[in-house]
Amino acid sequence: MNKRRNFLKSAGPLLGGTAFAAMASGEAPSRSRVAGGIRLGNLYFAGGITGINPKHREDPSVSPGDIQEQTQRALEAHKKNLEALGSSLENVVKVTVFLADPKNERRGMNEAYAKFFPKDPPARSAIGVQFPDDITKVEIELIAWVPEK
Repeated sequence: MNKRRNFLKSAGPLLGGTAFAAMASGEAPSRSRVAGGIRLGNLYFAGGITGINPKHREDPSVSPGDIQEQTQRALEAHKKNLEALGSSLENVVKVTVFLADPKNERRGMNEAYAKFFPKDPPARSAIGVQFPDDITKVEIELIAWVPEK
């Protein structure tokens, strides 16, 4: 336990400061529900967001969107949530991408993804999954640093 606390103390300034410093001291950092996820001190943990065309939900004849469109919509939603917290996509440190068909759609997802993270992209994992419907092609979750105000 002491090794973990020492690590958290030393990593604190690098990884968002207050949340890690509080964990190292045994205190609970402030935790609150925010749009799209949970804020824990200076860290934002976003739940998975899909990018299905919202018009498809109202009218099934409207296309739910291809992989690039769904990736773009999901990342736009994350961007909006981060900006509401006073952060941005530049402060994202980890992304997890869930793909319905990674073999055939990874390239399209990567093309759309690259537009949001053109330089110094965050660490990322991409995982193939089976969604409960046939229209979801991608779901994206992330972790970001939120600067103190």
